[in-house]
Amino acid sequence: MLDDILKTQHSFAKKATSHPEHRFENVYHLLKREDWLNDALDAVLDNVGARTGGVDGVTRQDFKREGYRERFIADLKSRLATGHYQPQPVRREYIPKANGKLRPLGIPTLCDRVVQMALKMLLEPIYESDFLDCSAGFRPQRRTMDAIAVCYRLINPRNGYYWVIEGDIRSYFDKVNHEILLKLVSRRVADVKVLNLIGRFLNAGVMEDQVFRRTSEGTPQGGIMSPLLANIYLHELDCWWWERYGKLTKGAKGWRRQQGQSNCIYVRYADDWIALCNGTKAQAEAIRDEIRDYLHDTLKLELSEEKTVVTQACDGFDFLGFHIRHQPARNGQKAITLVSPSEKSIARLKDKVRDMTSRKGFNDNPLFKFKALNAVLRGWMNYYRHCNASKLASWLDSWTHRRVAKWLVLRHESSYREVLKLYLKQEGSRKKLCRQTDGRVLPISVYDARYTPHTVSSPKTHQPLLAGNHNPVRCSGTRDTCIR
Repeated sequence: MLDDILKTQHSFAKKATSHPEHRFENVYHLLKREDWLNDALDAVLDNVGARTGGVDGVTRQDFKREGYRERFIADLKSRLATGHYQPQPVRREYIPKANGKLRPLGIPTLCDRVVQMALKMLLEPIYESDFLDCSAGFRPQRRTMDAIAVCYRLINPRNGYYWVIEGDIRSYFDKVNHEILLKLVSRRVADVKVLNLIGRFLNAGVMEDQVFRRTSEGTPQGGIMSPLLANIYLHELDCWWWERYGKLTKGAKGWRRQQGQSNCIYVRYADDWIALCNGTKAQAEAIRDEIRDYLHDTLKLELSEEKTVVTQACDGFDFLGFHIRHQPARNGQKAITLVSPSEKSIARLKDKVRDMTSRKGFNDNPLFKFKALNAVLRGWMNYYRHCNASKLASWLDSWTHRRVAKWLVLRHESSYREVLKLYLKQEGSRKKLCRQTDGRVLPISVYDARYTPHTVSSPKTHQPLLAGNHNPVRCSGTRDTCIR
């Protein structure tokens, strides 16, 4: 039986689906309801990020104090009801990117995260009815493999989508135009109080090294609302593609090919996107220029000229941590599209394992070290379980065991022979490095990467909330996590 929150979200989804032009009014009162705030707080505290505080320093630990939660909810409810609620600046932190640069993150206070989560609970059922299937990022019951599956389906001799536009929007999250974004939100939401609240979040500013800086554009990466707002903004690009290429019938696409014109299939994960073309390279470059002009003229965004390139599928390209390459038919073998972990992703995993088995960890308990390594390998291989990674998994197992054996040799200041005599045990048909503890033999790798099942990504429901099997409070807004 659905609770009151799910019933409300279900009704929003149903109304938005049946009436695409409807604008929702008088919805602000939901944000100050105690049950909504409590559910939003539970979702925020369940996230590992709750251990990190914003500019006020409040973390999940504070909620363990007696009466703190009740006072927190009562104060927040009062400020929302009286209109005195004002978001605080986000705390600026930087994390390393794959290219060696730093990615700026904005860490809101826990109080602001709760209000953002409540806003997300309110808006997500509405916009999920509008979003197209070409968008897979930060949406309920969708994942990166849904975007990769398009390449499996189209890059083959039957469909012939061999030219790939690798899209890269320059500093997307930092360049979102606030005025345009609020106009897009207002197409579906007519409640001025909700629009003003979103505007206050966008203009809350950034605190970096005790210095406040105003934010006239952009949505801070790290906020709960940022992925949804980013999808609302780029939904306009999705609609542009749909009107121009996506909604063409099979017959219309066939006619275009007979006339020597190219069709285009586009897929997006947040701000990462590719467009597949079945014409010539020149036609793919022309489509790239069309997309560039639309982004610049309508959304005030720019493509990175050096990163937005047109690639032949036979040469291979990287997308969302995967390397995709078409292998034509030859020597009696059928043509096949191979999807495997990218070289950058493999290198990052190896760097992580090297760091975990370096000299600085000599004092670590071997049992805890084995468990930590197993968790990293398990997460990485689960992310790539739908692609061609069985040979790589076998190699990773052997490489990791060699790294751990070397770490044990240095830790015990002994020889390989002595370490193997101490740790190498028979485990079924194979010998594994194990740790003897409390009379039990625990293998160093309880998770064997080479035995990860290769499964097929399942199709997704367009509006999962209407299927009755989704709770946006718990399930959405999370990205597939791994060392990509």
